[in-house]
Amino acid sequence: MKTEAIIVTAMVFFTIVWSSYSSMTEEDSEETVDNKIFPPDALFECFIYDDLERCWLLYVPDNLEMNSTVPLIVDMHGITQNAHKQYLLTDMDRIARENNAIVIYPDGWGNSWNFGPCCDPALEEGIDDFGFIHELINYTVQKYSIDSNRIYATGWSNGCGMSQSLANRQSDIFAAVACMSMYYLDESEDPSYSPLPIMEIHGFLDPIVPYTSTAGTGIIFADQIWNTGAIQNLYTWKDKNQCSGTLPNYSEETLFYNIQGFTDCTNNAEVSLVTLYGAAHNAYSKDTDGSPGNQGTVDTAQIAWDFMSKFSK
Repeated sequence: MKTEAIIVTAMVFFTIVWSSYSSMTEEDSEETVDNKIFPPDALFECFIYDDLERCWLLYVPDNLEMNSTVPLIVDMHGITQNAHKQYLLTDMDRIARENNAIVIYPDGWGNSWNFGPCCDPALEEGIDDFGFIHELINYTVQKYSIDSNRIYATGWSNGCGMSQSLANRQSDIFAAVACMSMYYLDESEDPSYSPLPIMEIHGFLDPIVPYTSTAGTGIIFADQIWNTGAIQNLYTWKDKNQCSGTLPNYSEETLFYNIQGFTDCTNNAEVSLVTLYGAAHNAYSKDTDGSPGNQGTVDTAQIAWDFMSKFSK
């Protein structure tokens, strides 16, 4: 009966949010970098990297205590989005205020991230986003008293794919990754990879990056179809992190979501999947233009932080 109630709730929720999603026009969702209004409590900064001006938002809470080193969160936006929209969407600024941390929201080139197999225009133009994020972290560490053992990556959609690729290619930098609505698609396996904790949070009703494999569905994200899904992604990281067991040894069930994962992994690197029963592509509590959130049913920012903050290099 509980399972049936969950399914009915999810179907009703999807009908509401998809109606809202479909009614929004392309004009509603457009916002150029030049037209965005920066929040008064975040700094907009830029430097030149690889002959390009690369920019980001920096959020340092007013109540930050600097008598010791603090964690750093790198929060990356989705395709067609930008740092400003990610700042307004994710609630990572609240997480920073409540947990004495700093957040940087990088701007992808052309509102996109090149994490290997995706996404244009950053992919098409060969933008070195891995180098940019590395340089940005070094730059921030030099300016602020950052705990280099507690640097975390998160993001949405394209930014989640970028986060997981960063885990693969820069496992010496990041302590953990917890991101929303995209899978690990990096085709370049880094031989120096050292297992680190990974959490992926996904809406069961996601019409953009389907919870199940996109193969055979006709659904295309960024002009590509990938033969993977949320469960496959969990097992991909299970194999990369050398976790024992064939079935998840951890499960937490609530009315609105389930968490399952593997905890017996090399380097204590847990792997976790959060399934949101009544969410579409936007896994966050808040709505964004063109993509309704989970209507406040699940505080995914808190779930991501609770997972990441358990780990240190």
